[in-house]
Amino acid sequence: MKTKSLALLLIFISVGCLHHRGWLQNQDPSVRMPGYDAIMAGAPIDGPTLRALQVATHDFFPAWGPLRACIDTPEAHKYYAVRRGELIYVAILQDPSYCGRAHSSLDSGVRYAISVDGRILRRLLDDEPELDAPEDGNAEDGGSEPVSLDGGPTAIDVTVPPEARVSFPVIADGGIPSPDGGTPQ
Repeated sequence: MKTKSLALLLIFISVGCLHHRGWLQNQDPSVRMPGYDAIMAGAPIDGPTLRALQVATHDFFPAWGPLRACIDTPEAHKYYAVRRGELIYVAILQDPSYCGRAHSSLDSGVRYAISVDGRILRRLLDDEPELDAPEDGNAEDGGSEPVSLDGGPTAIDVTVPPEARVSFPVIADGGIPSPDGGTPQ
């Protein structure tokens, strides 16, 4: 019984070692790793913010579909995130220099509002208008009065006057003249 237990223990240990062995392959030992203090001097990212960045990236760059040009890849973009309470705001903007370009494409960015549980609450592409206007110019709270985009209180007459209408001749049989629907004369 002890032999079987020992054998099972050795199998579990060796399987665990095999799993981690891949971590040691394909590493460059000449790269010097800075200590935790040096790494932690950068901007911290908490778990919900990381998830929000992943959700936004997977939404903006779906994994399926045709191959993309360099400027349309996740690597050719910069990512910004800020957490305000239970909301995380993410901005994704093109970095044209990554692909050797001097200028960004039109409509090349997106902004997200994502809840801490990973749900997209709002997505706003560059060319989409803001629907909320802040009351006092403070964009931090998102505003509370919606802006009316219906053209205002006065109606615009869009009817076409009869003299401006264009009529086209109607040929029922595709253009072949036939007085009785195609019967030979």
